[in-house]
Amino acid sequence: MPIYAVMCSACGKQDEIHRSFDRYNELPQCCGQSMVRVISAPMVMGDIQPYKSMIDGTIVNSRSRHREHLKTHGCLEVGNEKLMAKKPEPPPGLKETLIRIANEKLH
Repeated sequence: MPIYAVMCSACGKQDEIHRSFDRYNELPQCCGQSMVRVISAPMVMGDIQPYKSMIDGTIVNSRSRHREHLKTHGCLEVGNEKLMAKKPEPPPGLKETLIRIANEKLH
């Protein structure tokens, strides 16, 4: 979804908005009037710098090669790993304790 820079003509407040192309003309209100779009520079993220792998000594010179290299060798990139939520284990004997209490209350 594109990000657009907008500014209030009255107070000068600037903001960034996310809009799909079909909502291009929907602009937020500020000071009782619609904000106007302003031209802003796009953010361009460069590729990673080449480095020598500590795993096998090969040169890795792109982000896609870096991810492929880590995956091939069974490594995870810290910060990008998918964390698996562990289901908490009940304390030992909980089931038996609940059954015992339920039976005591019923009798």
